[in-house]
Amino acid sequence: MRLKTIIELTSAARRRAETAGLATQLDRLSLGEWARKGDFVELAGRDETIVFMIRARRIRVDANDMQTLVFELDHPPRPAVR
Repeated sequence: MRLKTIIELTSAARRRAETAGLATQLDRLSLGEWARKGDFVELAGRDETIVFMIRARRIRVDANDMQTLVFELDHPPRPAVR
């Protein structure tokens, strides 16, 4: 079974994404289950490539047992957390 994936941003990553005009690109971004904590995600901004890091990943299970893999991106890249 392939999990649905979604992207969440830390507040610092959200500010940087908004400054670089990446909101639409991030809304469409879908990372595969193979992506791991500590991986870099490079997105082309207006005038430069912005590097985010997968800070954390978790499984969200809703009341109907629907599972979603959540990736949290951070900027600037920092050491991953558990």
